[in-house]
Amino acid sequence: MAGKTRLQRAAEELRALELRRKGRSLDGIAAELGVDARTVARRLEAAFRRLGEESFDQIRRRVENQIDGVLREAHQLLEHSDLTVNERSKVLGLVLQCERDRAALLGVRLPAQVVAKLEFEGDELGVGFGAGHAAKR
Repeated sequence: MAGKTRLQRAAEELRALELRRKGRSLDGIAAELGVDARTVARRLEAAFRRLGEESFDQIRRRVENQIDGVLREAHQLLEHSDLTVNERSKVLGLVLQCERDRAALLGVRLPAQVVAKLEFEGDELGVGFGAGHAAKR
């Protein structure tokens, strides 16, 4: 995927390093991360460079704290009723991406398809995940 954020690349670096330490091959790590083996090699090289300055756990905590900070700000934005539907949709997309990044950082696989839908009821915008009903915002 082209155009990954620094946060996404850092999460990939950590995950690649964790898998490599568990003895996985570059091709195995590439399949796990959904990238090619050359990208894995670059991510591992970057992770090893960082390890000279920070430990694996320090890097993971730093990246997780960055994700938490973005999520806090996103939720604060969602509390503002003056957001347009388009702005609210973008913030919700950011929240979903942060949760995907957190899952990748922790090595957890999300379901193959995570569905978020927006529903309009009068002047209110609702958000639903999966097949359930939308929660009003």
